[in-house]
Amino acid sequence: MLLYVLLFGMLMLVTNHGDFVLWLNDYHTAFGDFFFKYWTHLGDGLLLAVLAFYFLFTNLYKFYYTLIAIAFQTVFVHIFKQWLFASEPRPKTFFADRLDELNFVEGVNVRGFDSFPSGHTASAFVLAFVLISFGRNKYLKVLFFVTAILVGISRVYILQHFLRDIYIGSVFGILAVFLAWLIMRPYDDREKLQKGLLKKS
Repeated sequence: MLLYVLLFGMLMLVTNHGDFVLWLNDYHTAFGDFFFKYWTHLGDGLLLAVLAFYFLFTNLYKFYYTLIAIAFQTVFVHIFKQWLFASEPRPKTFFADRLDELNFVEGVNVRGFDSFPSGHTASAFVLAFVLISFGRNKYLKVLFFVTAILVGISRVYILQHFLRDIYIGSVFGILAVFLAWLIMRPYDDREKLQKGLLKKS
């Protein structure tokens, strides 16, 4: 995780705003269009809701943990997207004078504003790190992490966000889970919380 934060952070610092979008856009393929068009939906938040709902019935500790992480992530993204950086242009608007040079994925409704940060990426990283927190298999943990990174890349590939947007979105997602862990850590040994609505007895 630290390597990811450092590498993507350095990449963001040494490139101009929009460079990563243009570079990735040059590598559009039929497979990439199909893959990223659907992979990006892993950050919609629906899977997070399903996971929280599952924990509600199986493990209340995990349910509250997930709910707190979702709450922090939502607040972080909302504050920046709606208040601090409202109407921030997305690639479609930023590159308005060269749209004919860009490759758009067919069937994707590309938005023009509210670019920073990426809510999809934040949600994907919350989902991944909640699963990583409770997981034991190291290979699955790597898979969850890579899955979240690919959601972020998908947001750039389909021209919805810049590198900065997905990077900060991922940091917000990780931070949200970390704060949830800090809040719930004193309660991880509570027997009642280790049961869900279906496991009361």
